[in-house]
Amino acid sequence: MPFDLISQYQRSTANNPSNDMKNDDGKLTGLARRLRAPIVLSVLLNAVACMHGAPFLVAQAEAAETRRFHVEEATIEDVQRAIKSGQVTATQLVTLYMERIKAYNGTCVNGAVDPATGLQLGVITPIPNAGQIDALMTLNIRGKRSRTDPTDNSQDMPDALETARKLDAEFARTGKLVGPLHGIPFAIKDQFDTFDMRTTSGSVVNYANDRPPRDSEVVARLRKAGAIILAKSNMGEYASGDRSTYGGSSCNPYDTTRSPGRSSGGAGAAVAANLVMCAIGEETGPSARNPAANNSLVGIVATYSLISRAGLIPASLTRDRPGILCRTTRDAATVLGALAGYDAKDQVTAESVGRLPREPYKNFADGKSLKGMRIGVVRELMQPATKADEDSVRITNQAIADLAKAGAVVVDPGPNGQLFKEAINQIIPALDSPTLTSLYKELFLGDAPQLGTLLDLSSNPAKLPTDAIFRMLVEGEPTAPGEARYVMDRYLHNRGDRNIQSMNDLIEKATFFTHPPVDGVSLPPKARLEASVFTTQKLTRKSDGTPVVVKKPITTLDVSGWHARRAVLQMLVFKVMADNKLDALVYPTKTVPPPILGAPVEPTTLKSVSEKTEVMVDGVPHIRTVQRVVDTRAATAWRFSPNSGLPAIAVPAGFTREVYDRAPVVASDGSIKAGELVGPKPIALPVAIEFLGRPYSEPVLLGIASGYEKATHHRLPPAGFPPLPDVK
Repeated sequence: MPFDLISQYQRSTANNPSNDMKNDDGKLTGLARRLRAPIVLSVLLNAVACMHGAPFLVAQAEAAETRRFHVEEATIEDVQRAIKSGQVTATQLVTLYMERIKAYNGTCVNGAVDPATGLQLGVITPIPNAGQIDALMTLNIRGKRSRTDPTDNSQDMPDALETARKLDAEFARTGKLVGPLHGIPFAIKDQFDTFDMRTTSGSVVNYANDRPPRDSEVVARLRKAGAIILAKSNMGEYASGDRSTYGGSSCNPYDTTRSPGRSSGGAGAAVAANLVMCAIGEETGPSARNPAANNSLVGIVATYSLISRAGLIPASLTRDRPGILCRTTRDAATVLGALAGYDAKDQVTAESVGRLPREPYKNFADGKSLKGMRIGVVRELMQPATKADEDSVRITNQAIADLAKAGAVVVDPGPNGQLFKEAINQIIPALDSPTLTSLYKELFLGDAPQLGTLLDLSSNPAKLPTDAIFRMLVEGEPTAPGEARYVMDRYLHNRGDRNIQSMNDLIEKATFFTHPPVDGVSLPPKARLEASVFTTQKLTRKSDGTPVVVKKPITTLDVSGWHARRAVLQMLVFKVMADNKLDALVYPTKTVPPPILGAPVEPTTLKSVSEKTEVMVDGVPHIRTVQRVVDTRAATAWRFSPNSGLPAIAVPAGFTREVYDRAPVVASDGSIKAGELVGPKPIALPVAIEFLGRPYSEPVLLGIASGYEKATHHRLPPAGFPPLPDVK
């Protein structure tokens, strides 16, 4: 009998081998051997005890096995408990994660490699079941952190292992953790400055020094809290798409042919596949919550003014926000506590003074009952436009039922209802008439003056398509000429590199990947940068129909449209929450599952009107044709939170049963168009729901999110990235 139990133990450890700590040669460290020894001894003693009627030893063995540290799916509290009990050190933890990175962070797409650069610069195709995700682009290891400093021997820049050893020494000396994130390995999106690591927003640009002169404020606060910066995560270059010139294409660990979540997808994939504990992403639109949804993670974007953006390679003056990606709500709340608060280098954070809770944010992520919480369902954002949306909507409906089962009072207008209908009828005609006059020009035709029409609409709200208006407010982008160029030129000026000083330099002194236009997929990075420097209009000469392209440099700056949009959305939210006595709103983070990499995505336009206008170019009349969108949907995460500036938390809600994709159709010009829906395909892909609230309501949202999380337990690790086998 003892030998049977020993063989059972050996089989169990073979199935869970990654819990061992090994040295650089792959051998078990002394501590790791000591961790195993008590368990083996307990198994032997249990066998003997069972034969002699001593069951208390069985309990001792079970307790020893329970205490054993597992890196996969570990939480911050798991790690720090293991450090305090001597089961693991920060150095050993970094080594465990490095082993997983070495095993799983390889290329996951096929494509020709440019012989001059060693980079994939052309069309790529994803590899099914690749077993790799290419989520991390720069590791914090000496000699691998900077192309402009290959010697990398500055003692003022300790790498991840050296930082871990310092933390271990400090803990050995004092017996105390240095902060709430002591020893926790992080990935940082390459959009955030790290003074010791290459920071280029995924680009291959000829910086004189690819290391910025100082940390971003987010990174500085993480380090102060005891975190270990393990890697820079791959990203959509300049914060768009799933691919960068330097890092290549990241892939989704739940299906390596699919998107991990656009620009912060590398960060999300790394956390999901247990290559790091948590990651910092960024979103201007959907790019932090989208990878949370695609990777079965918790994603937090805080109130716009709560976390500093200083030291961020920017995409916007008005919407950029750091995003927190972890596997549990409590972990994400712990990270939020380390980052929140005023920073003099980012003026918008001044609004947060006096608005932080008296207790740590993690205290609110307590998983308590939702009894008494009132949650409103935003049905406007969960109407299935095609078969592609239906399974995510099904899962969201189940989540709504689970919220009620967990004790929440769910205020639901019903499957075809509209939570925002009354608020839009009362607010929009009076306080946002430009939205109506631009979206619904046909309502303002005829002899009736605009003011009279607005009064008529106010008294006859049935004439307003309120659900479409709400979706357009959430998804539509006001024009903001000069925004991207101004904010990037300002960042580069402050960075002070002698070679790269403006957006023009980024365009002229870089290597870029490229591909044909694909419906719903971001333009290649060079084209996007050029669009920030020039406006381009495609016209036809009125006299003979000759096509003409007119380019003009952008010389003005006006972001007032974004401030107006934010104010209107907040007014709507405040009224709906006040009228219904709500603590939060809930809706699906997205309704379209992760798309296939490089393939067309689900169309976002639900309804549009074609318009022709006459414009003069050098005194010659031309015709400009545009599609005026009047109803829309999101192919990625809804932009309700970024466009309103309000806090939101995405939480895993389950997995799809079936998925539909768009068939690619190659047009005569080589571009790839979205064809018919293909499916259903029996694929399990993550789905998330999202909670949104008033400014600085993060404590309330954390309580709701953790309560839902505890009641449902939907987070599952990706099966294709299991614990590593023993290396003897």
